[in-house]
Amino acid sequence: MSIWDGYKKSLKYTSPVSWLLVEGAETAVTSIQSAAAKGIDKLQEEVAKQNLQLQFAQQQARVAQELAIARRIENAEEVEIEEFYDMSGKGNVGLTFDGKSETGTLGVGAEGRRVTKRVYHFKGWKESETQGYVQEPGVQS
Repeated sequence: MSIWDGYKKSLKYTSPVSWLLVEGAETAVTSIQSAAAKGIDKLQEEVAKQNLQLQFAQQQARVAQELAIARRIENAEEVEIEEFYDMSGKGNVGLTFDGKSETGTLGVGAEGRRVTKRVYHFKGWKESETQGYVQEPGVQS
């Protein structure tokens, strides 16, 4: 077993999402190399397929991240969350005409801004409430 194989194996247990991404990347490289040997059409087809698979993996990673955050929020004694979202944009179109010189100008402008900030502070762990049930012999519940 190579060092790389050992590292991948440890990822499988310590960070399953990272392991999936590494496995996916290795499979993608192998598939693209195989398609490249078959010609440009097969290569383009394989690249398109790999792009779709990458988008799917990114969506899965986002879901896994949100679930992990939700679990931590659920188990934390105290949670502080700050979220800022500002996705704004503006545009303008202008037309000017000078009658004396018989010239005109047309201008188009746009501006976009995207601000995203997520800060989570977790403090402590909630004590788990364990409940035990005792059933006495001969008593049906």
